[in-house]
Amino acid sequence: MTAAWGILLAVLLTGWAVLDGAVEGAGARNPGVRGDAARRVRLAAVGPLLLPGEVWLVAAAGVLLGAFPHAEAELLHAGYPVAIALIAAWALRDAALWLRSRRPGPAWRTGWDVVLAAASTLLAAAWGGLLGVAWGSPADVVVLAAWTVVATRLHGAALVARRLQEPARPGLRTTTALVAAPVLVTVVVAWPELMDGTAAGGPSGLLGAVVLVLLPFLAIVQWFAWRLLRHPLGPRDVVFF
Repeated sequence: MTAAWGILLAVLLTGWAVLDGAVEGAGARNPGVRGDAARRVRLAAVGPLLLPGEVWLVAAAGVLLGAFPHAEAELLHAGYPVAIALIAAWALRDAALWLRSRRPGPAWRTGWDVVLAAASTLLAAAWGGLLGVAWGSPADVVVLAAWTVVATRLHGAALVARRLQEPARPGLRTTTALVAAPVLVTVVVAWPELMDGTAAGGPSGLLGAVVLVLLPFLAIVQWFAWRLLRHPLGPRDVVFF
């Protein structure tokens, strides 16, 4: 049963990495796009993945805390600065997305675009670095941080190109694999420590009940997000961004 929780954790983290990785990549590349209208279109192309991805991350955090509290404590102890950087970058990235179009001035929007790019890059690097902490080597932290930054940029570009019906190399399937691979490999590498870090007596029945309720909701939200991505962008899609 504990192994099933570990597999669920891997699925949730991979789902967040793939969904939010596209948002991170699009945000990181946004200042290089000419014209505010084009920037808004590219952010709107990945916009439907933002909130669903964060739901996956919150669910993964709940499973980690509830099923593997000792592993979570060891990970945060070893990678506390990286975890703080991840949380700060996540908050700044979301703030930039929410605030960049709340005022019409070019200085205001350009400023938030710079914040968005920096926070998106830091978020990707911190996520890769936290995976590297689970590997247990400073070199792994650096390598996985760099990998994740590059992979998310490619993934964001591929998804934007798919939504805007533009050519892209590499394609979306390839970039999805690039973003997901570090998570899946990390689960394999850290599996023994994860199993040793389970809660005493196993996860509570309450956590199991919450997950059973949450999983169908996740599936519905994900289906709705992918349905949105199948449709061409319209004028209403870019209003928020």
